[in-house]
Amino acid sequence: MDRLIFFLIPIVLGLWIGWLLSRRRTLKDTTARMQVIPVETFKQNMRKGQLIDIRKRARFEEDKIKGARHFSVRFLRHKSQIQVRKDKPLYLYCQNGRKAKRAARKLLTRGYVFVYVLEGGFEAYKASRK
Repeated sequence: MDRLIFFLIPIVLGLWIGWLLSRRRTLKDTTARMQVIPVETFKQNMRKGQLIDIRKRARFEEDKIKGARHFSVRFLRHKSQIQVRKDKPLYLYCQNGRKAKRAARKLLTRGYVFVYVLEGGFEAYKASRK
């Protein structure tokens, strides 16, 4: 029994370290394909892809960027959704930018090609309209 444990511990430890290293590599790769872009760049390019609002439905109904579609992050990550194409760039925004960054990382691991996040979120967009 002692010999078995002696051999199993290094194997399990090696597998765990390998999993951690592969996870780090995946996160680095997704960060490279996700870009947080300033408001002016976002405005110039948002029509070149899919414009997605991930805020709460009530906030979306209140005020939105013209042409944006509303989806929850949970819906976007669902395997069976086909309304948002994976091969076209996504232009995401939320209220202040934090939720969109987290969502972008998850979407990139799900196979989306390029994801652009509005820096400062809808608040920054709204301030630039004034």
